Amino acid sequence: MKIFIVEDEYWALEEMKLLLKKYQTEHTLYFYDDGESAFKNISVHEPKLIITDISMPGMDGLELVQKAADIDPAIRCIILTVHETFDYAKKGIQLGVVDYLLKPIKKEVLYEVLDCTIEEIKQAEIEEEDKQLWSINQLIFNQLEKSEKNKADLENQSFFFIYLLCGNWQAPFEGDINIKAYLEEIGLARDSRLLSLDTQRKILLVPYKSEFTPLTKEIYHFIKEKKQVHLCYLVKQEKQNLIEVYQKGHQLMECGKLFGHSSFIEEQKTEWEKDAQSLWTTVRLIEKQMRHGELASISEQISSLVSQIKQLELTQKQLYKFLLDMYYAISYNMQQSTNQLSIHNIDEKFSELDSLVTFDQLKEWLNQLIRLLINKYVQKETAPKHLIPKVKDWIVNSYSNSITFQQFADEHHVSLSYLSQEFKKQTNMTFTEYLANYRIKKAQELFQNGMKSTAEVGILVGYHDPKHFRKVFQKVTGVSPTQYKLSYS
Repeated sequence: MKIFIVEDEYWALEEMKLLLKKYQTEHTLYFYDDGESAFKNISVHEPKLIITDISMPGMDGLELVQKAADIDPAIRCIILTVHETFDYAKKGIQLGVVDYLLKPIKKEVLYEVLDCTIEEIKQAEIEEEDKQLWSINQLIFNQLEKSEKNKADLENQSFFFIYLLCGNWQAPFEGDINIKAYLEEIGLARDSRLLSLDTQRKILLVPYKSEFTPLTKEIYHFIKEKKQVHLCYLVKQEKQNLIEVYQKGHQLMECGKLFGHSSFIEEQKTEWEKDAQSLWTTVRLIEKQMRHGELASISEQISSLVSQIKQLELTQKQLYKFLLDMYYAISYNMQQSTNQLSIHNIDEKFSELDSLVTFDQLKEWLNQLIRLLINKYVQKETAPKHLIPKVKDWIVNSYSNSITFQQFADEHHVSLSYLSQEFKKQTNMTFTEYLANYRIKKAQELFQNGMKSTAEVGILVGYHDPKHFRKVFQKVTGVSPTQYKLSYS
């Protein structure tokens, strides 16, 4: 679960970091020292919970809560305050604040409130999942009944049932494809029905004709040319319940959907898994490098591992199982060497796989996972070489803020000169170059997702001077922001 902690007082924020450290094994925590920075990152990180001080300069806690609710009403908020007055409580209740914590914060009270709120959020998500199948049932029939006078007639017909998934289950929406126009082109628009389940999934119903079978591949290749797509099809027999067919199609999609490649899934296929035993050689190398502190070489091995996964063309289901086995194998072996035998839940991190589409995204996700393991099990030393993964995590969490390497060095009581040398040694870049490359990568993602204003994108990634942002963008990518946007228009 992603959690924001917002506190403008330096030592109070440092205390929260210390108190909440035990939650970092299962949750992703983001710390901000002002309301504006937290607000700008809500759309980027999509937190489930915000813990915020109420009295802050600029955007105060209540304003942040209100703006967060405008973006996503499901976000839960906990207020930190020295106020015990009814007026504050009343306004907080109106805004949907779930609890108050009075300063100075008592550790036991913080843990009790936080554990209870996290459990409530998890329970709400489970209930939401339970509603989805019912909602899909209603969605399908409500859409069909607009054109069907008799639902029984629909159940009595035979259809080709084509289930389409664009990208991944939770992937960001990247624009729709005009499938209807293509159906008209191949003469199927009149009798076919195209239903949208959500931004990623569609169902196409085509009256059953044996000669239609080859056209399913044509539809698949038409969409595949434009974006990554996963298509499975089966035949709905006469008198067969449509939801029963949907459930079977969804099961097929879950079993046969490839990761990173488009997929054409046929009902007749029953064996999906590939022999992935060769991947464990690279996993053992990564674990060995972690033990010996060879952190600079780990990124190369992760790139090698992702290349091997790409060549194997694994289903997402098999990839998920392999990565989970890898995580627990490394975690268990590292714990044995440190006498800490406790396996932590990692569901939140692995749920992010459903939003990944490309192998570059998988590589970045794997780097984050290995850094998480390093932070947990590699002996913590003050030597700069052991701080570099922490610097990278700091950049990931704080790139949109005004940050300097001196700031990091001061907080960790190390020499900036020595830290800079070690950073260059492990990354082949200076801190400034690494930060600029990461910020511009995030800027490219924002442009790709449809943001038009160069100045706004610059601010979101940490550049408040548009002229400086354009200069850095040109230096990193070789093209100006305007040229880059035109390439995606």
